[in-house]
Amino acid sequence: MKDTFNLKIIFKELTTMTIKDNLLMSVLLAVQILVYFITGSFDLMSNLSLIVGIFTIVNLILVNRGRLTNYAWGTVSAVFWLIVAIKSQLFGDMFSQIYYVVMQFVGIYAWQKSLNQTETKEVAPRKISLKMGLLSLVGFAVIYVIVLATSAHLNGQQIILDATLLPLAIIGQMLMTFGYRSQWLAWFLIDFINVVIWYNNWQFQGNSALGMFILQILMLVNAIYGAYLWFKKPSIDEYQKA
Repeated sequence: MKDTFNLKIIFKELTTMTIKDNLLMSVLLAVQILVYFITGSFDLMSNLSLIVGIFTIVNLILVNRGRLTNYAWGTVSAVFWLIVAIKSQLFGDMFSQIYYVVMQFVGIYAWQKSLNQTETKEVAPRKISLKMGLLSLVGFAVIYVIVLATSAHLNGQQIILDATLLPLAIIGQMLMTFGYRSQWLAWFLIDFINVVIWYNNWQFQGNSALGMFILQILMLVNAIYGAYLWFKKPSIDEYQKA
């Protein structure tokens, strides 16, 4: 916990990324900030979206590399995203962000344990078993039905799509927490669904929602890069055999 939120370590991990990482992060941040100024909408939603965008992008770049301090950025991102979800009446997204906040601290423990096992600065990925994959599918179906019914009862927005976010978030974050490569399938689906949801919000809410819509596209782009890095890395089993 102390290492994750240590400003010195946070700065060190940011400055020891590869050129490709820094280039991707710079481009994604530049796009997010540029969109903020182009829209000319500096209301509360736009300002919150900018904060979410900046912290989420840095968080994702660090996740790509398996760096522990991603959880410091992820915690701030999830808190502000929760506020955005509340204002947008997206109950599935709301439940997802509450879950993300809690799981940041579980992830810190799990990733630190993994780093201690491999004695490296980056988390080594694991391979998912068939049994765990099937359990994930069953878990998704059960939670989806529960969230869908809850959102409908609360008169939520875009409930059919929105209800997918919590079960996918639970699966994706659990897989990420314990270092499984398969997490990226969940992130792909979440990012794609969020692109659709926030496009619809943009059409309904106007430019105040454009920042969040652009963020979803940027997250989808990053997911492609992150998946490439995680599937390219040696697995933890290979580390242990070596």
